[in-house]
Amino acid sequence: MVETTWIDAFAALLTPAIALVAIYIAFQQHKINKQRLRYETYERRLAVYKAVQKHLSVILRKGKATYDECSEFYSEASEAAFLFDKSVQEKIDEIYEKSIDLASHVEELYPSDGSPGLPVGEERSRVSAEKCELLKWHTHQLTSTREFFAEKLGLRSA
Repeated sequence: MVETTWIDAFAALLTPAIALVAIYIAFQQHKINKQRLRYETYERRLAVYKAVQKHLSVILRKGKATYDECSEFYSEASEAAFLFDKSVQEKIDEIYEKSIDLASHVEELYPSDGSPGLPVGEERSRVSAEKCELLKWHTHQLTSTREFFAEKLGLRSA
């Protein structure tokens, strides 16, 4: 009689124990799937970061931007809207807009069609000063985007 009571008690506890083990396994699978997704998207996220750094580096190396380079950058970074939160796409849009402004100023000063640029004088000085400010802005972005993306990629800033 006592043996059947113990057997009935263990039988009654077996179902909740199995349920707890199943919940634990499901939770672990959820964590693993979340980590796998993060790992699988890391390379694609890193490619967006590299596109930003490449674009900014080219501008700083040449001291100017072209419309073609701006279009190429925006195309390479286009996946950001799907891989990151909204702030990354906003940052890319800002860099793109400032780069287009820089390309516009370069075109005003040194037209690609070979025609003479703005005449010497106050207007040329104003456009040159704006170009200089945009180059400074791009220089600052090179370091600030490293920190910005380190956070978004889940890395510690060095």
